[in-house]
Amino acid sequence: MTNNALAQASNPPIAREDVASRSGSIAPQPTLLCNKCQSPLSTTCFLCACDCIFCEECTYTHFEKSSNCPTCSRVLEEHDFTELVVTDSSNSPGSDITKSSLQSLFTKQSKSKNGIQALPFSDLCFSLVKQCDVVKQSTKFILKQLLMESSGSSRRNMMQMHAYEALKNENTQMKQHSSSQRLQFEQAITTLQNRLQAREQN
Repeated sequence: MTNNALAQASNPPIAREDVASRSGSIAPQPTLLCNKCQSPLSTTCFLCACDCIFCEECTYTHFEKSSNCPTCSRVLEEHDFTELVVTDSSNSPGSDITKSSLQSLFTKQSKSKNGIQALPFSDLCFSLVKQCDVVKQSTKFILKQLLMESSGSSRRNMMQMHAYEALKNENTQMKQHSSSQRLQFEQAITTLQNRLQAREQN
């Protein structure tokens, strides 16, 4: 066992939050990751009907060979994928998002009758229901991703805890072995001293 391992066993690992607070810096926030390769999603990604999300590379490399989701094993069809692009808020201000959301309500679903371009309340309600469905799907997706991230963090923390306990136990065993050897050494010295004293007296 190396000196570094002994030092880690005797001193518990410092959490990221503690390091950040001591150094005065802000700890990095968890980010949305590809559910397969665990890389941060920063460009094009694909949201599946099962609320799993994958980067562009994993989507093409995996689903070219299999139609089963690599995370939840659900069988997916071609229409079960929604292509999304991670964008910066500076490129899509909040006012534009609000305008586009409201504008979608003003989309006519029924055909105009007698050349009248008026918007029926039934079409407004239909568009609103569609938006509510999108919000519902988005909420399910976010909750699933947060749950997966929380489970992953718990597993990582548990693995670190087990590794620390293993090092701690190994360090304890080494200390006990060292103490036993030191005791045997002291007993051997005492025995030799007694023999020398007995020889001198004779």
